[in-house]
Amino acid sequence: MPYTNADVAELLRTLQGRWRPVYQEVDGQMGSPAITAATVLELRGNDFMVEKNGTVAYEGLFTFDPLASPMQVVLIYRTSANPLFLGGPRLGVFQVEADTFKWCIGAVGHSAPKELNTYPGSESVLSIYQRDPARPAGPTPSAAGGGQIHFAPLW
Repeated sequence: MPYTNADVAELLRTLQGRWRPVYQEVDGQMGSPAITAATVLELRGNDFMVEKNGTVAYEGLFTFDPLASPMQVVLIYRTSANPLFLGGPRLGVFQVEADTFKWCIGAVGHSAPKELNTYPGSESVLSIYQRDPARPAGPTPSAAGGGQIHFAPLW
């Protein structure tokens, strides 16, 4: 069944807010619990921001394709603590279920991972988040309200 604009708007609303990682891995190796605990992801409209130790480390725009299986996401960085991320889109896959959000993001210029896992040499990052109920996001654009929703099939 095809997604409607209302379905896409509802998915975007579901993604909004602050998310705290409960698990991260890079290339099949579990990330540092201290770094994971000091990280917060915020999705507001189609903007994303990642804070590490209270400082903004990454900011940019995300678009998604809910028609893909698994659903796909594209991150375009405006600012980054890692200059390599500024070189182009980072493609990934994601899943959201209630207050749990998972995504697996590939390296700049690489194809999206096929599933929500990493392995040695994959150059992918898997993050599993729980919604932060203490800091909900502000208003979200809606299709009916004239806001812009960025839904785009991947390149």
